[in-house]
Amino acid sequence: MAPAPTNVPPEFNPETAPPRLTIDWDAYLPFFESEDISEEEKREMIEALWTIMVSFVDLGFGIHPVQQAISKQNGGQDVSLAQLPAADVVNSDQTTNQSSKLTRIFDAAQRGGSL
Repeated sequence: MAPAPTNVPPEFNPETAPPRLTIDWDAYLPFFESEDISEEEKREMIEALWTIMVSFVDLGFGIHPVQQAISKQNGGQDVSLAQLPAADVVNSDQTTNQSSKLTRIFDAAQRGGSL
């Protein structure tokens, strides 16, 4: 009898793999007790927020797929996402004055300066 198929890649090493993050429903559901939405909607909201938080964690630890792909292209050297070419960044022509101001503030903070 053949072994059951698995989603685990053959190069997976549990000793060097990053920890698996899971949602602790008991910790987050109480924040939505007063909301007039169904249990399913509460869980969907928590899952959406959780996905956003995990994405930031992935970026912070260099395990985001984009960072891994760029690292492989650069011979294993880490590359900051902030160093990607401007052509690879999504922009919108429909920005408002407020968002342009916020962009200038963010850019100045990123450079370590002020407006």
